[in-house]
Amino acid sequence: MPQGHASKSLGALALLLAAPALAGGDGGDAVIARARAAESAQLRVLSRAPVALHTTGRFGDGKTTHTFESFRRVQYRSDGTVSNIYESGQVDGKPVKEEELRKAMGAKEQAKEQGDVLTWALAPLSSPDMEVTAVGPTRPGVYTLRCRVKRDAMVSAVTLLVDEKTGRKLTAGIEMAGARAWLADRLENVLTYADDGSPAAFRSSFHFKLGWIERSAEVRSERVPPPRP
Repeated sequence: MPQGHASKSLGALALLLAAPALAGGDGGDAVIARARAAESAQLRVLSRAPVALHTTGRFGDGKTTHTFESFRRVQYRSDGTVSNIYESGQVDGKPVKEEELRKAMGAKEQAKEQGDVLTWALAPLSSPDMEVTAVGPTRPGVYTLRCRVKRDAMVSAVTLLVDEKTGRKLTAGIEMAGARAWLADRLENVLTYADDGSPAAFRSSFHFKLGWIERSAEVRSERVPPPRP
């Protein structure tokens, strides 16, 4: 197995760090309950106004590198559903629609109903498509939860690090699904949450090479003030 495979899954690393999976002071079920309650409370507040995200990055095929940026609007709802809506974007300084951006980045074959990478980690503890299990303490005061996606999607699981006492989400490692993900020699998707549960920062790194085919991408997103009406 290529050395890069060992670094592509933050979730696998979290599992190793948590082993042996010891129960917390009041057990994993209690931590899950606190985390669900904390996320539910955050969603009620976040549902009052959209969250704006600014994304920048580059992607390439080994010979040519392109730059891009986009603005998205994340709309939370108190029932746990989340909409991640494309507002505007550009590739190499030229305005593009969402489908044009997806096509340029090589994601045109990905069905929209499978969801995008980041959306799966926005409210994973409230999603009916997630099966949540307690892994165990990662370090003092921090607990690992694993949220497995139960339906066909481009993401297979989200590994959460949460504050053991409050249940508040700290970071998420997002694991990709599919053969392309397993063949990648570098694949990392890490979300850092703000105190209110919204995405404070997201970074994604991807590299894939098979014969003459090579693809790479480096992406960074951060929360920004919403645009003026």
